[in-house]
Amino acid sequence: MLLGIIGSAFFLVANSTNPPDGHTGAPGEIFCANCHSSNGSSLAGTISVEDFPASITPDETYTLTVVNRNTNGGGAKAGFQMTILGPLNTKAGDMSMPSANSATSMLNGRQYFEHHPAVVYTDSVAKWTVLWKAPALAAGSVITWYANGIIANGNLKNTGDKTTSSKGTGTVILAATQNVAAEAPPTIYPNPGSGMIHIELPDQVSPSGQVIFYDISGKMVSQTKIEEGVVDTPDLPPGIYLLQFRNGDRSYLARWSKI
Repeated sequence: MLLGIIGSAFFLVANSTNPPDGHTGAPGEIFCANCHSSNGSSLAGTISVEDFPASITPDETYTLTVVNRNTNGGGAKAGFQMTILGPLNTKAGDMSMPSANSATSMLNGRQYFEHHPAVVYTDSVAKWTVLWKAPALAAGSVITWYANGIIANGNLKNTGDKTTSSKGTGTVILAATQNVAAEAPPTIYPNPGSGMIHIELPDQVSPSGQVIFYDISGKMVSQTKIEEGVVDTPDLPPGIYLLQFRNGDRSYLARWSKI
């Protein structure tokens, strides 16, 4: 029994210092509430991401602020985790230069910004900042942030805490150098297919570089090379996959079915 209590306390302290990734409530993920029970909790609060642009310019860098508010003043410590996803629930852009007591990390092709460690509230508010470079996606692409927050009572147990979640969106607008005409999606053939596939961009360019395969939930499942538009597909079970690749400074997403 004593060892169990000690182990549980160690686990909770570890999560307070470095929370496990994949707990933002984004598609295919769970919430912080899976580890933190709110049974008997009288705490209350909100989580938000301030300054996320409603209109997003490709390759522009924005300063985002995650705000954890303890609205009834009873919380001891604050924590959070967030991720930013684009079309088809894949990683959108890059987060860097996290502020004090926070960090970024990667898991299954998604990037996370989170507390490191949890902090004591100042006037019932905790804030963290990070730089986010917007991806070079086509105009009209919708980008969504997902955040989960913890208002903890500080008892070193997983009971009596409050968890809260929220999300928000922005839409990619035309960059100054971008053609006003809407871009057609890349062509993949054969689709459906089972082995080698070909990728062709709207201007008949055959890209080379890296291509990442995601499952339908947005989880990265494989990565391989694309050479002059030809991809020797990895060993994957039949299903629907999302392919992400770049050509120059542009990023593309396409859907492919394996039979």
